[in-house]
Amino acid sequence: MSASELSKTHYAELITASNEHLIGGELPWLTSVREKAGEAFAGEGFPTPREEEWCYTNVSALEKNQFSLATQAGTVDADFLKQVLLDDCHHLVFVDGFYQAELSSLADLPEGVIVSALSEGLTAHEELIKSLLDSVIEAPDRGFINFNTALFNDGALIAIDENISVDKPIQLAFISSSAAALSLSNARNLIVAKAGSKASIIETFDACESNCYLSNVVSEVVVEPNANLQHSRVQEESSAAYHIAGVYTRLERNAIFAQYNYTFGASLSRAEIHASLGEAADCRLDGLYVGQDRQHMDNHTRVNHAQPHAISNESYKGVLADRSRGVFQGRIIVAEDAQKTDAKMSNRNLLLSDRAEADSKPQLEIYADDVKCAHGVTVGQLDEKAIFYLRSRGADEQTAKNMLTFAFANEMVEHISFKPLQMRVLDALLLRFPQAGMKKEWL
Repeated sequence: MSASELSKTHYAELITASNEHLIGGELPWLTSVREKAGEAFAGEGFPTPREEEWCYTNVSALEKNQFSLATQAGTVDADFLKQVLLDDCHHLVFVDGFYQAELSSLADLPEGVIVSALSEGLTAHEELIKSLLDSVIEAPDRGFINFNTALFNDGALIAIDENISVDKPIQLAFISSSAAALSLSNARNLIVAKAGSKASIIETFDACESNCYLSNVVSEVVVEPNANLQHSRVQEESSAAYHIAGVYTRLERNAIFAQYNYTFGASLSRAEIHASLGEAADCRLDGLYVGQDRQHMDNHTRVNHAQPHAISNESYKGVLADRSRGVFQGRIIVAEDAQKTDAKMSNRNLLLSDRAEADSKPQLEIYADDVKCAHGVTVGQLDEKAIFYLRSRGADEQTAKNMLTFAFANEMVEHISFKPLQMRVLDALLLRFPQAGMKKEWL
């Protein structure tokens, strides 16, 4: 039996053995959903590079590490937790995939706002969860999605009632403790911003130690008519970990959705950001990925203009050092009836080493004739003329390179309007490139 077959068998058996121990095991409808997903995974397994959507990313390394579900949450040092939790936020904290009520802070939420762990929400909000689960995803490849559906053991439920504005962001903090070695964490987040509402959601992923583990996260997001939702992700997993994530969003008429994706951690990571746009919807997708050593970072976006008059604007940047590899696959689909679409896509990559690699694959599928669509891709190194200019003004060569590198990345950081999150991203950036002479004030 090949390693791939052994891996698929291991995880299929894990799904079968774990089903009765997962949350909602007493609910027939949820058990049915899990069983259907488990059967699909048993037949298909994880995706391979033979599939077009995965041609740049090989997850066969997962087959060498047969991860198992954690049975309980490990401990998290108070100082580490203080670094992870952002100021001026509502907090929902998960450790090794388990909700930690004592570490969370949900006081002062406005009336009409639900923020709960799924493990607790299944009792009070079962019908809402049932209506949201697996209601948004339209991905052609469902390997990791089925894996998540079959095995998720917690996650967040967020529902913002009509015309409600949540002043403070809601942070979903996912932490892997020192006990997470060779463990598997599947989180499922269900988010709905009802008509006319406004809120900001921040997902963060951190590790106490550099352990090898697998984090597989799926977030389903519904933005109803005239609602305004901002969604941010900061991924700082262990440098030995694997991180697979998907954000699947449906924007209804006149909805506004902005998604900011910042990738720093994990040995291998992939982030899928999919959005389906209703009439006159407005979608912004921004991303920054910063790689070093042998990190592999894959960002895959898919924007489906299903109705007319919608606007989408996406901009991703990569900074790649050493032997790291960055992948960007962006796809814009304009349906036949989606006239007056305005769609833009940009991917720019900065290589700091001759051994770093950037692969970019923008795609436009246009079936309407009255549209404006554009895309652009660049891959290059630092401009020698710019380095010379800065050196002529008194900077040494390394400082000049540092200034240009961080100026390149800073454009994406400046898009963050929430100051505590902006400072968190800056700290992560400086931690990966701590060259002498670098100052946060430059950013």
